[in-house]
Amino acid sequence: MANQKIELKDIQRQLMLVKHPELKKDIVSLGMVASVTPNDEGIEILIKTPNNDRRLQIGLEAQTRQLVSKLEGAGKVKIKFEVDQNLKMEDGNRILGVKKVIAIGSGKGGVGKSTVTANLAASFVKQGKKVGILDADIYGPSLGKMFGISGRVALKSEEDKIYPLEKHGIKLISFSFLVTEDQPVVWRGPMLGKAIEQFLYDVVWGELDYLFIDLPPGTGDVQLSLAQLIDLDGSVIVTTPQDVAVLDAGRAASMFKQVKVPIFGIVENMSGFACPKCGHVTDVFSKGGGEKLAKQVGVPELGSIPLTMEVMTSGESGKPATLDGENSVLSAAYASITKNLEEQISLFED
Repeated sequence: MANQKIELKDIQRQLMLVKHPELKKDIVSLGMVASVTPNDEGIEILIKTPNNDRRLQIGLEAQTRQLVSKLEGAGKVKIKFEVDQNLKMEDGNRILGVKKVIAIGSGKGGVGKSTVTANLAASFVKQGKKVGILDADIYGPSLGKMFGISGRVALKSEEDKIYPLEKHGIKLISFSFLVTEDQPVVWRGPMLGKAIEQFLYDVVWGELDYLFIDLPPGTGDVQLSLAQLIDLDGSVIVTTPQDVAVLDAGRAASMFKQVKVPIFGIVENMSGFACPKCGHVTDVFSKGGGEKLAKQVGVPELGSIPLTMEVMTSGESGKPATLDGENSVLSAAYASITKNLEEQISLFED
């Protein structure tokens, strides 16, 4: 008799490892699993296929039986197939359990995009949201340092899946976890695309309200690979007030429009320096760049973020600054941006 304590989530986890031989995605995210029924003898699984292709069915049956049988108390694994001609398995590229995937981009480096991503994620966590960050900057990953993680990390893995780290309630994956701090990365386009695909689909993200993808600066291979690999719900562009940063950020906006990714809005970072004693903001790097770019692109300015001592010290402490100082100027700025971003996201929902 099978162990009746076996849980459906454990069975589903194994089914997520069963890959369609042509689409290279698991049968759960493709919507092919019609039902899973544990009984006294074992487990009965009904799988839907778009036609009666016996070669496909035999291959899926072998994978499924091998993986599900590994569960303690699985008993007899019975697999049935049902032909569903209306089954649409290529309707989209989504990550199972992730509600919204948002790319954070910029036209040039040095505008604090990764800092914005980390603090934006932290601001959502403070509101009770489930959040993850994928650091897609293969050549210059900085997510580890932002969260106090140095060098290579022994990531938990099962079969061909890996689990993200979790710090301050945020799930994290970065190429910096896989290499030593002084190790250069010399990769070409196809290798970059494969790495990004694995970070998206071979990581067990679990249930997330938002997955933020911290893009490398510019409009290169990684950005184009992402647009092809996953259905991005939208993007946010980070700039600083200077004209040169606004010019480069405009190119990033054009790239997002070209690949048909909605732009939720513009964030102006380093929008003046906030005095740590009196709170007065001095426009060190000019002003109004975010507003100028927003008008140019035809999207809203989500908000502006002053340069504060909190930001400068948090990069070394490994904890996003918005997680401290509930009433600080910085926390207020991110709270406003978070609210405005959620409003924009809602406008694009079906």
